[in-house]
Amino acid sequence: MPGEPISYIVRLWLPDVPGTLGRVAAAIGSVGGDVVGIEILERGAGMAIDELQVVFGDGAGSVESLVASLRRVEGVAVEDVHVVDAERPDQSVAAVEVAARLAEADASRRLDVLCASLLGLLEGDWTAVIEPDSGRVVAAAGDLPELGWLVAFLDGARHLQHDGANTPSDVVWARIPGGSSCVAGGRLGRAFRERERHHVAVLARVVGALGPGT
Repeated sequence: MPGEPISYIVRLWLPDVPGTLGRVAAAIGSVGGDVVGIEILERGAGMAIDELQVVFGDGAGSVESLVASLRRVEGVAVEDVHVVDAERPDQSVAAVEVAARLAEADASRRLDVLCASLLGLLEGDWTAVIEPDSGRVVAAAGDLPELGWLVAFLDGARHLQHDGANTPSDVVWARIPGGSSCVAGGRLGRAFRERERHHVAVLARVVGALGPGT
């Protein structure tokens, strides 16, 4: 009997030229996978970083066969593959859902909702809202890194933009407008890309507009 459907998120580097994505889809189809979602995370220097949701309806797809097939596509490199819930929404839709939760939340809980929701949206290890000046953690979710390092990082990053230039790839952060707080998050093993950093920056703006409730 066929097994339960299994869904993977596949993050790829590929040449940003016509036809490449079609060859990638064909490679996935050749091992029984179906591409049900595509998100462009970053583009530049003739390359794109795409995130594909791939479903094997019979549950028979393996990471090994999927990766091996993709690596046969010229110019394609696999950055990461991991299993997700088959009902995982498109991340841009998920970001809108987070914005709705923030708008609906009681003001006193808004920053807790932000941290908890971002932890899921980013598939991260930790998220926090911190006041770098005082070193106070206002809200948090997950397993935070050493607080002294985190405060020093955010304090030193004041002059940088949220786009991640010259910042660790496994940390994402943004200032919350209207105050001195920053929201930050991290995860091991997968770099944050431009689209994800943009989501965090926009959600920080939403909190700033609504009022953090502290």
